[in-house]
Amino acid sequence: MTVIDAHVHIGRNQNTKYYTLTELRRDQAEAGVEGAFVFAFPEDMYRTIDTRESRIDANEYVLNVARSTTRVYPFYFVWNDYIMPDNLDQYAGIKWHRHSDEPRYDYDDPRCERILKEIRKLNLPVTLEEEYDNTVRFVEMNPTLTVIIPHIGRANGGYEKMEAFYPNRRVYFDTSVADAKAIRTAIEKAGAERVLFGTDVSGTKMPFFNFPKVELAKLRSLNLDDGVMKLILGGNAERLMERWRRRVG
Repeated sequence: MTVIDAHVHIGRNQNTKYYTLTELRRDQAEAGVEGAFVFAFPEDMYRTIDTRESRIDANEYVLNVARSTTRVYPFYFVWNDYIMPDNLDQYAGIKWHRHSDEPRYDYDDPRCERILKEIRKLNLPVTLEEEYDNTVRFVEMNPTLTVIIPHIGRANGGYEKMEAFYPNRRVYFDTSVADAKAIRTAIEKAGAERVLFGTDVSGTKMPFFNFPKVELAKLRSLNLDDGVMKLILGGNAERLMERWRRRVG
């Protein structure tokens, strides 16, 4: 069955984080993974380098990597200056990311609404890593968008708070670095058709526990039936990418 990793950071800057297509394909080949949702490192967006130019370059690198190979789906990383690229329609999705101790998104900024309006128009799925209250706000602001909550909500307020999103058919969850128990709960309460396999593999300076082969082994330890595994490992991801494939040909 096809395996798509729905949570991969890539970048080429040795001074921040370094994980290129070559490294990605090496690790995927070892685990039998065939594709990925890819987005820039936070280090290239604001944590280590915090310039408009670095953000533009990091996002363009993601897009160029996807253009050079198959089954790599580029997500555009939106930071709180809300840079609107001319080619947003070439991206397969959006990455929206911050932790509680980091600079905030201003959801009342007109630039925020401007880019969200375009994201809605293109119907791009959004991988959203935010504090819980802002996660709720984002979902309520964008009722037509597909929102993917990473780590089964581990960084969005914790696993237990995801109960609020299980009834919402527009909210998906990725399994990256989540506890096996939390993954099983999401499958049971949200449904297998709304859970995506993910790893958060991101190269140098990262722990080994989130390498694809390890994350796959964790998922397989749940002893799910083949139909459920087919959806989680790649079927759901490929379904979400159908619109992008039609758009870019």
